[in-house]
Amino acid sequence: MAMVEKSARQRILDAALKILRKEGVSALTQTRVAAAAGLRQSHLTYYFPRKTDLLAATLEASHAQAHKPKRGSIGSDVDPVDAVRALMFERNRMRFFLSVVAQASDQSDIRATLAAHARGVAEQLAPLFGRTADDPDIIAFIDMLRGMGLRLLLESDDKRRAAVDIDALAARFGLRRSPEARL
Repeated sequence: MAMVEKSARQRILDAALKILRKEGVSALTQTRVAAAAGLRQSHLTYYFPRKTDLLAATLEASHAQAHKPKRGSIGSDVDPVDAVRALMFERNRMRFFLSVVAQASDQSDIRATLAAHARGVAEQLAPLFGRTADDPDIIAFIDMLRGMGLRLLLESDDKRRAAVDIDALAARFGLRRSPEARL
């Protein structure tokens, strides 16, 4: 029975992630997610009684997927700078992130998940620069990258997105890739 429940819960999360990434938070309704997961709405509400429960769990699932070793992620065979560029400057990822942030202001469970995500990004980036995840320069660097991601989301010039020199931006915060960091 536990395997069936996990399977149904995962189908719900997969469907919700797909809707969020494609259409944003406003399109995330229990009725729509249940239909996309091939379940009755009552089955969905068993796992996620409120929309915020579903949103928090979806964000956690997205965070877990982002931290799995895979091609194109930090810690894989791909240049970590390219992975950061994809994380911060890819339009659909930024839209998804912003839609969750918009919901987080009055939802402590969503804020906690966002905080965990921010710590995870810092934990992945900090070693590249020979720093710790709680280093103020690392935190400021990540905040600046997110701000740039937002600005680039509002622009239509994809060439600018690809031309962002992350190493030069890091240098503004006194960050240089350590010689031990894999390139």
